[in-house]
This record gives sequence, C-alpha cells and structure tokens, in this order.
Amino acid sequence: MQDMRLQHIIAVVKEKSYASVEKLAAQLNVSAMTIRRDLNLLCSQGRLERCYGGARLPSSIVRETAYSEKLQVHREQKLLIARKALSFIQSGDSLYLDSGTTVGALAQLLCESQLDVSVVTNELNIAQLLAQAGLSVTMVGGTVNQATGSVSGHASEQFLRQFRFSKAFLGASSIDYSFNTFSPNFDKAYLKRLAMELSAQCYLLADAGKFYSSAMCLITSLNQYAGVITDKEFSKAELKQLQEKSVNIIPAADASL
Repeated sequence: MQDMRLQHIIAVVKEKSYASVEKLAAQLNVSAMTIRRDLNLLCSQGRLERCYGGARLPSSIVRETAYSEKLQVHREQKLLIARKALSFIQSGDSLYLDSGTTVGALAQLLCESQLDVSVVTNELNIAQLLAQAGLSVTMVGGTVNQATGSVSGHASEQFLRQFRFSKAFLGASSIDYSFNTFSPNFDKAYLKRLAMELSAQCYLLADAGKFYSSAMCLITSLNQYAGVITDKEFSKAELKQLQEKSVNIIPAADASL
C-alpha cells in the first residue's frame, strides 16, 4: 500500500509542482500523519522537498562543480561502483572513460589491475593517472574546463569520431524523475552521446546522490545504457517503473571493497 501511495504522491507533485498534506490525505483516504511520514520518506530519498503544508519538487538545479569538491562526496560509494564496473572489463578491451570522479575511481582500479586495455579519455586527471601507470591512453583534444579538468567542444567531437570502443563508462551530473540523465554543460552532454554511439556497450556509473535532481542539458534516457551501475536502493514502485522503461540496473552492493 505504501508504494502505491508514494507513486501517487510523486505523480501529483510532478503534475502540480506542489501537493498539500490535507489534499493528499483526502485523495488517498488516509490520515495526515500517514501522509507526513510518506513525505518525510520521499524527502529523505531526495525525491521531494518539504515546504509549508506539504511538499514540492526539489528546487536545486545541479551546476558544474570543481573536481576537488566532487572528490570529497560519496567517496566509498564511488569506489564500490568502480569495483563493480571493473568486473565488466577484460584484457583487450578498447575503452572510453568519461570525465568525473566515479569514472576516475575506475581509472585508479585499472592502474592497480593486470588488465591490458587501451583507453581514450576526455579528462586530464584520468589521462595523467593512466599514463603514469604505464597504460595505453589517448587524450581527447579540445577546450579544457579549468574547474573540472574535462575536455569538450567541437574539436573534441571531431577527434572522438576517429575511434570505436568495445566499452564506454560514462558519468552524469543528475538523473531526473523520468530517469533521464543530464549534464550542466551542453558540449559535455553532446560528447557523452557521441561516445555512446561509438561504443558497442556503454555503462553509466551513478551514485545514489545523482538521482532525482536536474541539470540544464539532456544526455539520454537510462534505457539507452547497457547497464546503470549504482549503489542506490530502489523501492518496489521505482523498480517497477525502471522495469517498464527497460532500464538495466546493476547493483554495486555485491562488489567488495
């Protein structure tokens, strides 16, 4: 019953941008206390934001964050996700590694592994890390974002079109309520879509904090990835929605630290 209520509450808030405790209680024929508990749960998951008398969609919009800041957030979760991602890589693979600290954690694990792979990346930090470890790495050319160390732009797109990859591992700044991925930067969003086109398999690495927020530029839907590797624990209602959208969720929880 609770899953059905949560699904109804989310649907109402998405349609109206706001829902009051009083109206939700009347619609669902439950007490106001029950609705408040439901809202508290949804807010703890980051799906809603409490406001006077009810709840609304989260007001925060994800913007570009400096690499040094991102390194401090969800570090253990990112390592767990990276370990799971590593299990999908074999010697002989040609890889595209996207920018971002979760993909950066995967790059670190590659350096510690015995895997013989070739890598193309659009992030300076990852390229330097792999090069110092003696791995075969090619750096995408283009315009450098000084805050994040990522490279993008028209030159990057032209450069990347020369390659084909067996696997790509991408990040995203946010995932919205409809399970679409976003980036704060148009050029980065376009480069991610291009990498997907050039890869036989593409995996999204996303910690739980990326869910139910929004950024400016659409990348694609979750069902366009071969798999979404995440530490997020989904409710039954969420899993049903993901299944209906043909999204392949790969839990990171069974990867040991």
